[in-house]
Amino acid sequence: MTTGTESAHRVRSWSERYGPELQRHVAAMLGSADEARDIVQDLWVTALRARPERVDGANIRAWLYRVATRRALDHLSARRRRSDLLAAHSDELEPGPLPPADAALGRLSEAAAARVREGVAELPRRQRDAVWLRWIEQLDYPTIARRMDVSPEAARANVYHGMKKLRRDLAEVWREEGPI
Repeated sequence: MTTGTESAHRVRSWSERYGPELQRHVAAMLGSADEARDIVQDLWVTALRARPERVDGANIRAWLYRVATRRALDHLSARRRRSDLLAAHSDELEPGPLPPADAALGRLSEAAAARVREGVAELPRRQRDAVWLRWIEQLDYPTIARRMDVSPEAARANVYHGMKKLRRDLAEVWREEGPI
C-alpha cells in the first residue's frame, strides 16, 4: 500500500517530468495558457487522489494525457454551453444604465466597439483584469494590486503591457475613431 507521502512524491515527479508538455497540450486545445494552468493543476489533484494500484501499472504519460484532454474538452463544452445560453437569452435582458465600458465604447462605431472588445478579450488574463480595473473601474494601483493579489508594481506592469498591446493591436481603430 502506498502512503500519502509516497503518492505526493510520485505526483511531484510526474509534474516535473510531464507538466510542461501537458501545459502546452491543454493550452493549444483551449487557446489560453491561464485556463490550461488551472486544468493541469486540477490534474495533479486527480493524480494524487487516484488509487495507486490503478495508476502504477499503467502508462502514466498516456493516462495523464487522457485525463488532461478529457478535462480540457469538458471545459470547452461548458464554455460553449454558457455562450449558447447567453445568446439564447440575450433578448430577455433588461436594458439599464450603461456600465462605464459601454458608455466609453458607445462613442465608437459598432464595428470599432466590437474590435475593442475583442482586443481586450484577447489580452492575457492578468493584463485584461488589470486594464479593466484601471480604466473601466478607475481604481488606483494599490487597490488593483490587492484585488489581483499582486504587488503594486506588478499591477502597474500588467496595465502598461496590456495597454501597449491594445494600442498596437487597435492602432487602426484609434486612427479612424480617435482614442476612447
